[in-house]
Amino acid sequence: MTTRSRRDPWPRISGALLVVGAVIGIVGNALHPHTVDTGGVVPAIAANGAWVGIHLTIMVAILLIIGGLVGLTDQLGDTSAGPLARLGLAAALLGGAVVVVSTSIDGFVMKALSVAWAGAPASEAAAGLRLAIVVKEVDFGIWSMGMLVFFGAAFACFGVAVATSGRYPAWFGLIAVLGAAGSSLAALLQIAASGEAQAAETLFLASSAVLTLWVFGLGVAMWRAPEVGFQRGPSVDAVVAPVGP
Repeated sequence: MTTRSRRDPWPRISGALLVVGAVIGIVGNALHPHTVDTGGVVPAIAANGAWVGIHLTIMVAILLIIGGLVGLTDQLGDTSAGPLARLGLAAALLGGAVVVVSTSIDGFVMKALSVAWAGAPASEAAAGLRLAIVVKEVDFGIWSMGMLVFFGAAFACFGVAVATSGRYPAWFGLIAVLGAAGSSLAALLQIAASGEAQAAETLFLASSAVLTLWVFGLGVAMWRAPEVGFQRGPSVDAVVAPVGP
């Protein structure tokens, strides 16, 4: 049996990445306006001075969370759930890249187009608005796939991996599966509607909140009991329970 040193800093670093990523994600999502009115979003973006900063915040959160998930994959690597965790990491890397591209379009390209529209003469305003709406629709398609792969497939894999690993209580992993299922359904509703739908937006907000809180709880567990999960066979119900100082 191979046991890593309890002084290995990587588990705690991974836990810290997850906690900080979750907190930053909550802040970014709270600040981001949520609307399904494509035409009305252009004036709103033009008038929002924090638009670029909000999207940078969201991208940082995604990158930090992916970094933490690398640590989770390593932690589960010597369990029967290891292959599923690695599949989840592959989905997180692919889906995270798609989400970052979509966030960049929404945060930077749409901001530039919206500002240009706001400052355009009346004769060019209609054309500028149409261009911004087209870009927004393209971004919608990219974002829908990001929802499906990152928030859906990746967290479904990690949730099942955690639930079946023996390193965490099964119920803890099932919370991620629930959030992933809701996110996947929201993405499929948007794809079926060929556009943003209020029902999908509401469902995704609830599901992504569940996933964000799960990531936070996972990060706390990895920080407070970093050595658990790097040894074979121990019971770890205590990992998500309070751990003494």
